[in-house]
Amino acid sequence: MWRLLLFPMAMGSAASLATDWPNMALDYFQHKNVKYVTHLSCKDAAEIKAVLRLWMNEGIRATVGLIDQGPINMMRLLYQFEASVGVLVDGDCLNTRDILNNASELMMFDDTHPWLVMNDDCNTGRLYFVEDTFQDLKLSVDADVVVASYCGDTYQLTDVFNFGRVQGNALETRELGAWTSERGLEILLQGFKYYNRWDFHNLTLRAVSVIRNSSKEFHEGMLYEAGFTVGVAAMTKISSQLLNMLKEMHNFRFNYTIVGRWIGTPERNSTKAMSNLLLWREQDISSTCTRLFSNWLDWMDPFFPSVTELETKFYYTISDKGVGDYENQFLTPMSPGVWWCAAAAGAACALVLVAAAAVERRPEPGSYGVFSVLAAGFQQDYEDGHQTEKDSSSRKLALLVVGLTSMLLYNYYTSSVVSWLLSAAAPSLNSLDGLIRSDFELVFEDIGYTRQWLDNPGFFYYMGYKNEKEDELRSKKVTNAKRTLPLFESIEDGIELMRTGKCAYHTEPYTASQVISRTFADRELCSLAGLQIMPPSQVYVMGQKNSPYRQFFVWSMMRLLERGHTRATRARVGGQIPPCSGHTPRALSLGQAAPAFLLLAEFIVLSALILTGEILWHRYTFRKTCKQVLPPKKQEDLVKIKNTYWRSQ
Repeated sequence: MWRLLLFPMAMGSAASLATDWPNMALDYFQHKNVKYVTHLSCKDAAEIKAVLRLWMNEGIRATVGLIDQGPINMMRLLYQFEASVGVLVDGDCLNTRDILNNASELMMFDDTHPWLVMNDDCNTGRLYFVEDTFQDLKLSVDADVVVASYCGDTYQLTDVFNFGRVQGNALETRELGAWTSERGLEILLQGFKYYNRWDFHNLTLRAVSVIRNSSKEFHEGMLYEAGFTVGVAAMTKISSQLLNMLKEMHNFRFNYTIVGRWIGTPERNSTKAMSNLLLWREQDISSTCTRLFSNWLDWMDPFFPSVTELETKFYYTISDKGVGDYENQFLTPMSPGVWWCAAAAGAACALVLVAAAAVERRPEPGSYGVFSVLAAGFQQDYEDGHQTEKDSSSRKLALLVVGLTSMLLYNYYTSSVVSWLLSAAAPSLNSLDGLIRSDFELVFEDIGYTRQWLDNPGFFYYMGYKNEKEDELRSKKVTNAKRTLPLFESIEDGIELMRTGKCAYHTEPYTASQVISRTFADRELCSLAGLQIMPPSQVYVMGQKNSPYRQFFVWSMMRLLERGHTRATRARVGGQIPPCSGHTPRALSLGQAAPAFLLLAEFIVLSALILTGEILWHRYTFRKTCKQVLPPKKQEDLVKIKNTYWRSQ
């Protein structure tokens, strides 16, 4: 009798649980914080209407696709701008397999579509249903698919995904939790899903990278090994080192494909590049970086955050020539030219003093003049033992001239140098206009984005926005220029050409630093200058459009950034050009200081004219006074005496 009573009670409880699936689905989608749900069903209209009413009362908007009445538009049902769309599928419908296969081809098993598939079978049938239904579908690591299996008194929830079906990995399942009418939803796997999918089971991802003109046989260590590698850009080094950390953490590996350019054309028969290999879905991720342009985002997706910055410069040496053929080195402080000028000025003063001593009939006029100037130079006095009042006055006058001249020359020289360094423009190029007007030929490092810039007028790659000066530079200095040097040179040859002052060489600071830091002396570093062509621009690791690995790599790269790995990797790669020490003085341009020297010459001429005027005025007034005071005979005698005195002096 008890058995007969309990049997109907158990059947009633199971039947009530079987009809509680709308509540179970509601709890699950609320747990996932989903506001939009599409119900793919073959149930009768009354049951579907009751389910929709329940969900809408709880704030969930729902649409219905009747999968037993012909093909349905999956893209239209499952699309919602900037929001996740949950999908509830009845697993016992005849067309369920076709619906799931269609969703697989449309890549709908991603992180923006949480799927809940109902299954009325349990225990052994549950595992068979999961494997038989999902084994051949294109699931990946970002899949958010849960199978809810009805097991009499509970719904067992199974998480279904694949680390890479396209790469040949097997189907993965995890026990996610359970739901009962009494306890509701109980989730066993807590936290972000990738913590529960940490180990990728040696998954092989296809990675594309860029190496330029390398003569070495490729091995993957070239991309992330310490130190400079010919043909490997800094952004490739940094991104490869970061990705290498991730593959060691999560137990996956890369199968590398090497190409020579970052960006190519989307046509199928075009030259292979990083961009079109990702577009054609032949590669999963880039082990290098690139900038973002709107048309490129139609081909591939960036993996945020930015890995590093890309910048380029035209490097050149500051010219040693001023106005005409005057050399800037003439006025370099403490240079040999300055010392020779000082010696010449001292020799001129010594000659003047020797001539004065000879007129005074000193016994040794040569030694007197030379040693007097040397003594003045060392701030000392010189006595030759022959001293008279007249002689002393002339000597004092000569030494006064020497001292005043030296002081004025020193003060003028130092004030000219300081004023020019503080107020004058640096002798370097500071704009594209200056580069266009300069005499430099432009030589480029042979790199993919430079060739693309040269081949595509109107493509403003360097500035990132429309700038007519880029087209003018390309037209006047490259396309229509008369060239004596090759357009492309390797980094070693290009830096050597730039060093001679024949050209301005375009490359990245990281690449230039590898040669400049080894070969440039301090004086050459002080004469080195660079004109920024591409300002520092953010670059990103790229993946396939709508890549199933995008969410994982964005999450992983954010973790590396938060823990300081990104900053440490940038510092480890380095690539800064050594600065000028400042111990080598910079030359003052004689051409730029010419107005000051011209002003000095004008005042010298003016002083000579004033002196001449004073002499003529003195003679005129003297003769006029004599005519007024003395008789004619006395005037003639006085004039003769005066002329004789001036001749003797």
